[in-house]
Amino acid sequence: MESAPRRETGGAEKNGGDRVPCRNTSNIPGIDGPGEGEGLLPSKDAVRAALRLIHPEGPWHVSAKQAKGFTGKVYAPDAEGGAAGWAVAQNRTLNAYVSIAALREGWQGDKATKEDVGSVGWLWVDLDPRAGEELELERARLLGLLTDKLPKGVPPPSVIIDSGRGFWALWRLAQPVVMPPADDPAWDAARATVEDRNRGLELAFGADRCHNMERVMRLPGTVNRKPGGRLARVLRADDTVFDLTTFPAVPDPRAGGAVAMAGRGAPVLATDLPAVPFDADGRPDLPVSDRTKMLIVQGRDPDDPGRYKSRSEAFWAVMCDLARANVSDDLIAAVVLNPDFAISGHPLDQPKSRQYVARQIERAIAEADDSFDCDKEGRPLSTSQRNIRLAMRKLGVVVRHDLFAGRDRIDGLEGFGPPLDDAAANRLWLLTDERFKFRPSRDLFLTVIGDAARQNAFHPVAEYLAGLRWDGVPRIGRWLVTYGGAGESDYTRAVGELILVAAVRRVRQPGVKFDEMLVLESPQGTNKSTALKALAVRDDWFTDDLPLNAEAKRVIEALSGKWIVEAGELKGMRQGGANHLKGLLSRTHDKARMAYDRLEREVPRQCVIVGTTNDSRYLRDTTGNRRFWPVAVTGFDLDALRRDRDQLWAEAAAREAEGAPIRLDPALWADAAAEQDARRVEDPFYESLHAALGEEAEGKLRASDAWAIVGKPPGMRTQDDNERMGDAMKRLGFERGQRRFGAGPEIAYIRGDGARQIVFNLGSGAEPPF
Repeated sequence: MESAPRRETGGAEKNGGDRVPCRNTSNIPGIDGPGEGEGLLPSKDAVRAALRLIHPEGPWHVSAKQAKGFTGKVYAPDAEGGAAGWAVAQNRTLNAYVSIAALREGWQGDKATKEDVGSVGWLWVDLDPRAGEELELERARLLGLLTDKLPKGVPPPSVIIDSGRGFWALWRLAQPVVMPPADDPAWDAARATVEDRNRGLELAFGADRCHNMERVMRLPGTVNRKPGGRLARVLRADDTVFDLTTFPAVPDPRAGGAVAMAGRGAPVLATDLPAVPFDADGRPDLPVSDRTKMLIVQGRDPDDPGRYKSRSEAFWAVMCDLARANVSDDLIAAVVLNPDFAISGHPLDQPKSRQYVARQIERAIAEADDSFDCDKEGRPLSTSQRNIRLAMRKLGVVVRHDLFAGRDRIDGLEGFGPPLDDAAANRLWLLTDERFKFRPSRDLFLTVIGDAARQNAFHPVAEYLAGLRWDGVPRIGRWLVTYGGAGESDYTRAVGELILVAAVRRVRQPGVKFDEMLVLESPQGTNKSTALKALAVRDDWFTDDLPLNAEAKRVIEALSGKWIVEAGELKGMRQGGANHLKGLLSRTHDKARMAYDRLEREVPRQCVIVGTTNDSRYLRDTTGNRRFWPVAVTGFDLDALRRDRDQLWAEAAAREAEGAPIRLDPALWADAAAEQDARRVEDPFYESLHAALGEEAEGKLRASDAWAIVGKPPGMRTQDDNERMGDAMKRLGFERGQRRFGAGPEIAYIRGDGARQIVFNLGSGAEPPF
């Protein structure tokens, strides 16, 4: 599965993925007014604007729902007017829709299937009012869920649409998920990448099941023709983009990862659930252990209070025990939804308790089902994905995907791991044959365990940050002062805070734009590198191997799984190396085809780069130094830094969650420029040219004369010399061009009107510098 470059629609690129609310949506026609009343008419202008919002460059698949199914058409990129006109015409009597995903090039039809999807540039959720509730109160509740009462961990959506009764919310992806061909083994993993995250949003909001990637959405600007419907309209839209990994993946229990198995689907529960039977002692009369009965009644294990870290873990343990005991679906629901039992606390807190419990019953039964799919002779099928996943569970093996390092990991296979390498995969494949007497093809086996790992993804740095709790004591503004002995100033406080907040944002929004670099200056032996390693929390989250002028593949390999990256000793860096460093800082993603990969991958940056030097003068360029934030330190107190490190990151995480900026305040640009100028290396070229030409005299100067001043005859000049000459002359106010000094034009440097020839004097007996 590969991510394609996103087609930018405005400020997202400029703001590097930071949220930039755009509450003024007056540029989208047809969003004002309540949209109520009989005889509503669709708005063609609003439909056109909505089509451009969802798919800025087209094409567009629009459809309408008839009594016997959908009718639809695809319109080319230059035909949004035709698409809007067709939708408006259909909407006079029918409900009109638009495909959220981009369909494969050349596809035509009424209703797309999953296999017809070419790429997906959004995640989404559909919120409908609950049946039997007062409509306006329900609409207010749903809109609150999408604005000021968002579920924990869910960012505000890029787009909110009033669908005429309920609401749609969409989150624009920084990189669309491009679907491989439907017969490609990677297709199902790509599909799950999208649908599992949509499913996670469904669970977070308690929303309808609309996670399928071929989903169509009510088209804004058209009228919801259902009873009580209104004009569908865009309530809010901005250019915010999100990395896919911002959203947790919730695997389909019927497909499952290393634990969840294929199942029969969520049960349809009876309207009236049965009464829970009780025994003579007043306990639930169920075929489970006394411990499970105690969990049902009390919601916890009083003999081992730390056994379950949350109500959800205790609830899941009860669900699995009841499923293993073959308790009926309706009785399981009756038990866990009974408010007289403490175990009901978790499911009753869910927005749609009965639906939630039905899904958990499905998962628990799948977990309890430990029989292989077999052929007529009772032999396990070697072509069954479910059998491979079940074999892993029976072996006690769990595979996971590390989103930070970009690597799969394995736990529970004796003598192997944590990396899931070829040796571990081979052992697991052969062990499956030895223990369970079936051997899948190696390609299928590797595809399934790779998919299982992706379904069970985790991010160690994000989890570290999520587990921190800030004590409220401000530290990050003065960390360079407190632990490094830097001088106190508004500039030092600002850049110290920015680098930590940016490091957090790079984890939470991989690839976010951050092209500046803190530079720590101090004499050798003052623990700069050791302090950065300590700040990185784990040694393997730090590296001082920053490859310059290297191919993207090498950069990806060096930076994968790294949070703090040191760019060491800037003093010895030549101009070419400095330019490579600036280029490296400016990139937000690295793109390459890695070894053994079939497709090119684009890897977002999740690290920040910090420079170190033992010198006080190391910046050569006069125009590109704004990327560097120099700070002189005297030496780091490593014990104090390690002691307070978690609180530093806890505060940075809290500040990042509040939306703290990661760009230097313009009020401090002059301070930063002064610090940068103080670190600039005075080039002998500049000094010689300044002495010979001064800063004021206007005129023209042969390029050959400029080279004579610095003592570089033809044949001795390097590319670095050319860059130094250009930089020095630019600082002196000259521009490069052509002027006549005799018969024909020559390459020259011009200052002012360039009318007269500048005469210079090296001085009696002076030797030009080399």
